[in-house]
Amino acid sequence: MKKYYFKEKFFKITDKYPVLDENGKEVFFFDQDFKLIGYSAKLKDSDGKVLFTISKKIWSFLQKYFVDFNDGSHMEIDQKLSFLKRKVDIDYEGIKLHLKGSIIDHDFEIYRENEIVADMNKKFFALTDQYELTVYREDLSLILIAICLCINEMKNRDDEAADAACSTC
Repeated sequence: MKKYYFKEKFFKITDKYPVLDENGKEVFFFDQDFKLIGYSAKLKDSDGKVLFTISKKIWSFLQKYFVDFNDGSHMEIDQKLSFLKRKVDIDYEGIKLHLKGSIIDHDFEIYRENEIVADMNKKFFALTDQYELTVYREDLSLILIAICLCINEMKNRDDEAADAACSTC
């Protein structure tokens, strides 16, 4: 079992922050590109080598993300229509994962078939988004980190859409 911590910055135009391990050591660095349309980001190791890139499908009813790993493998993350719970399906090179989340989007579990492979928890009282990712299958660590980053972006976009809808009320 391994734990990773994600903490966004308070003032930002794009997300740029370290991913820490359970000892508080910076093991990865998340770097979102500035784009007027679309979404593009990458995760780098401590040497600055890009481990994967994330992009978002621009025109779709529900959000869809693509993750391209530096070994040539590919993952798709699809938001599904659901009420009261966040539902997301993940396909990594034929490995099917799915996410289950609470209505307030603070706690998630990631499953491979009936096996829980990770927990993702958002700190409730914080000025910025802060997540703790507990990985139970260390061979899937990079995949699970990519999922966590995509879910955070998915939540951010959903929150922005809800805020925009409420401001016109």
